[in-house]
Amino acid sequence: MPTRALYAAEPIAPHTVPWNYEHAATETFTRPATLADYDAVNQLHDRSSLASRFARYQSARRNLRLVEWRHLTNPDRATSWVSHPRHSPQDIVATMNLVRTTDPNTAELGLLIEDDWQGRGLGTALAAQARAAARNLGCSSLIVMTGADNVRMLKIMRGLGVIPARTCGTTLDFSLPVA
Repeated sequence: MPTRALYAAEPIAPHTVPWNYEHAATETFTRPATLADYDAVNQLHDRSSLASRFARYQSARRNLRLVEWRHLTNPDRATSWVSHPRHSPQDIVATMNLVRTTDPNTAELGLLIEDDWQGRGLGTALAAQARAAARNLGCSSLIVMTGADNVRMLKIMRGLGVIPARTCGTTLDFSLPVA
């Protein structure tokens, strides 16, 4: 995972977070992720192309280890959601993670959307929801680290009116104010 957030020292403050989302345009439902979603999330990884996984992790990552999923579903360190088709709750098609960074006012956003579900507006909707959730977690900004060739994430960031705050080689860092 391209993140300085994984081992941050500060736990996420206990705030009210909007947990469940229904996306009418994509006919999907997004709910909080739990440890029990581990196998379904790795099935999502299996169905996702190498290009999609590389865009998310900036490496040729195949799946998540259980210790990583435990971290992503530990409310003291991260808040994660899974999205599924409205009438197929067992079929996870996307994950969204907000992970606390070493800056207590900032969380890092990560999205993975199954290839067949890309280009429908789900990523844009999830990014907007992540912004609202980060605000409710007491954050003042979200960071997104992505490759310069991740066309879909770049489009999402442009749509949110955000330009890269920093470029390091082929990696772009975005900082999204949430207030």
